[in-house]
Amino acid sequence: MRKIAIMGAGQSGLHLAIRLLKSGYDVTIISERSAGEIFNGPPTGATYLFNDTLQLEKELGLDLWSDTAYHSTGFNINFGMPDGNLALSINSKTSKPGVSIDQRLKFYQWIKLFERNGGKFIVSDTTPSDLLACTEQFDLVVVSSGKGPLAKLFQRDEAKSTRDKPARKLLQLHINNFEHPGKTKFTSITLDAVMGAGEIITAPFYQKDDIQCSFMLVESVPGGPMDVFDDVKSGSEQLEKAKKMIREVLPWRYEAFANAEIIRDDAFLKGSFAPVVRKPVVQLNSTAAVLGIGDTVILNDPIVGQGGNNATKMANAYAKAIIARGDKPFDVAWMNQTFDDFWEYSKHVNRFCDIFLSPPSPHAFDILAAASQNSEIASDFINGFNHPPSLFPWLDDADEARKYISSKTASLESVA
Repeated sequence: MRKIAIMGAGQSGLHLAIRLLKSGYDVTIISERSAGEIFNGPPTGATYLFNDTLQLEKELGLDLWSDTAYHSTGFNINFGMPDGNLALSINSKTSKPGVSIDQRLKFYQWIKLFERNGGKFIVSDTTPSDLLACTEQFDLVVVSSGKGPLAKLFQRDEAKSTRDKPARKLLQLHINNFEHPGKTKFTSITLDAVMGAGEIITAPFYQKDDIQCSFMLVESVPGGPMDVFDDVKSGSEQLEKAKKMIREVLPWRYEAFANAEIIRDDAFLKGSFAPVVRKPVVQLNSTAAVLGIGDTVILNDPIVGQGGNNATKMANAYAKAIIARGDKPFDVAWMNQTFDDFWEYSKHVNRFCDIFLSPPSPHAFDILAAASQNSEIASDFINGFNHPPSLFPWLDDADEARKYISSKTASLESVA
């Protein structure tokens, strides 16, 4: 039985560990925090999972909240102008529902499930110098430490990384009485954007204390009119500041937030980071190397909700590659090839994120405008969040965009 060690207990690391465990591998997770410490820790990102990702979780019995958490089927995108007017709206449904579960609850439950199924879970502060000893004990060591110190061992890939500083400042709040005062049930994701200012993303959120609420993610362009939270400390103050900003910058959206209340004063997360792609392998000596996964090697801004989805799909791809390797050594060439194979998918994810973080090109705006008028284009665009490669090449190429819009318009006219 081959022995696999995974450093970190996040979305990608836990998914990989449980999939390998169920496939007969001897799997050990080494985490800086216990399950209880994760559950009782500060909020993490409100990861929204689209349906393809949920199917991967269901395969492993990890979709534990299908009957309790509100799942979203609607998707609304609104674009506003700097003068406070609404420019256009795109409204459609996802082909299948998605959901956002508090990662503190999710990871706590997954760790317990991993242990019940025979996995070994060790709580330890792993330093870079510890990794070499791990490679001597295990057939393969996978680093899933997100933004932690082990991630710094992995070198930035200049060819694949497009930014060297944060494109947005981030504020996440967990709120009640959003959209419909006195009610928590709503089944839509909404992305409200103001050109040159930033975005606000809202969706149903199943909080760790079995509370159904909403998350509100504010993505502010540094120095822009939505960048107003630096000196605000408490959660309630953050929300009040957000309401004031929304009234000024997105007045057409203010009514939805007017009665919102934060569920607890510490129910928020604030910060920023630069998106980056790192090289997937760290060579420790002439024979020992470790492989990176998830945010350790592909870290995207959450603007189009791809972080947890990409991490899960990467874990699934790595698991398949590990299983297909059989008894052959997990050498550096295999590690690099495993990452490169997944990059063929993720390069579209990364470009999708980058397009949304940048001022819209003329052809991208033409697509958005067409989607606001054409239900087929709206559906294609909205469902591209579930599978970003389906958006290309037409989202990223002016000629392809014209061809795509023309084909959809002709299709609509033929039906009429």
